Parts: sequence; structure tokens; C-alpha cells
Amino acid sequence: MNAPALLLCPLLLFVMGCVAGEPAPAAPPHAGADNPCAPGGTPRPPRRNIVATTVTPSGQVIDWIPIESQTPDGKIASPPAPPTSSSDAAPAPPSGAAPARSPVETGVELGPRGPAGTVPVLRPRQPQCDCLPGYVQQADGSCAELATHCSGEGAMASSKSFTVCCPELARIPLMERVDGKCVTTGHGAHLCAKCGDGACGAGENDCNCPNDCHAALGAAPPQGAAAEASTPAAAVGSSGP
Repeated sequence: MNAPALLLCPLLLFVMGCVAGEPAPAAPPHAGADNPCAPGGTPRPPRRNIVATTVTPSGQVIDWIPIESQTPDGKIASPPAPPTSSSDAAPAPPSGAAPARSPVETGVELGPRGPAGTVPVLRPRQPQCDCLPGYVQQADGSCAELATHCSGEGAMASSKSFTVCCPELARIPLMERVDGKCVTTGHGAHLCAKCGDGACGAGENDCNCPNDCHAALGAAPPQGAAAEASTPAAAVGSSGP
């Protein structure tokens, strides 16, 4: 073995020893460790127009955004003109009623104020998520699997309660016949039903699903606006009521 080879051997042994002594690379973080919305969603990007951020005495985070960013065109309505006469002034409270209290008196504490020209926006304490297909938003902002958190046949769904109909069901109005007229009995909510399958199922009637229910009774379905209620809603599982 020549001299250069003898010099390289110790160097190679040293490098190999260093490599062997290095710790193994750390395993990738758990799906939910750096993503509180996993596995059904991704964290919603923060606001881009935050000018300043403050914390209230109770620990609530408040973001301050430009006042004009609240409208698409950046135009903010002007406040009404002050009253010019006693007749235009706000009516006095009834005799014996306590006067309205200011925010300071009611215990509202914003803490440090933001820059001039900004308004406060409360930052939610829970993570805000953008749900992936097949998942639905819950009241706490998380994403739950639609197949296990959807309203079944005959149940109600409402965006206020963060509920949606299961994918195979249609959203139809909550309606009943009162004194011979179809009356909506639930505003802001829908009934999850199999309207359109030819059978008058749970929650269906001649008002909210006339085609199915009149067919079951052997009668012809009504014409006009009432017949439109029997048309199943498109994309029943992935959208709100």
C-alpha cells in the first residue's frame, strides 16, 4: 500500500465513525401536532390586514384592522347628523328606568387601544379550520367527518347549529298544512329527506314534497310554486341549509 493510501485510511475511518455516531433523524411530527385541524382540515390563514394586536386584561387577543377594510369597496357610512332640535333627540327613558351605561361601566375592557383609523376584531380562542372535502365544520371550528356527523332522514339541519344533511339526502323546507294552507314551521332550518324517490318518507308531506306524497296517495301533484318544494337540492351533503 503506498503512502497516500495509508494517509487516507485513518481519515476515512474517522468520517465513518462520525457518521455512525450521529443520532437518527427525528420522526416527522404527528398529523395533529403542528396542525390542530388535522386530519379533516387545514388551519385558516390569519388576516392579512392586521395593523396591530393587543391583549385584554382577561387574556383575550384582539386584532386591529383598518376601518375601511370592513366593506368590499372601502367606503364606510357616515354617522347620522346630531339632532338639531329637542324633537329630534332620542326619547327619554321611562320614569324610574336606569340610564344606559357606558362600555366602561358595564365592565367591557379592551385593554390597549389600536392605532387611529382601526377597529378591533376579536380573535377566536379555538383554532379556525378550512375543512377538506368529506368533512364538515363544527361549532368549535374543528372539522368532523361528514359520514359520522350528518343529519339522517327525518332530522333537521341548520347552519346555525353547524349541521348538514347526509350526502344521500335532500334538503327540503319544514312545512305543514294549517287551515288548508302550507305554512313554513322552521325558519333557518331544513329537513333532511329522501324527497324524489317516489315514497312519502319521514318528515315529508304534500307541502314540502308534493310529488312524492301526492303520488303515494294516488293523487296528481300540484302545479306551480308548491311543486318546486319537491325538487331535491343539489349538493345536499356539502353545503349548508
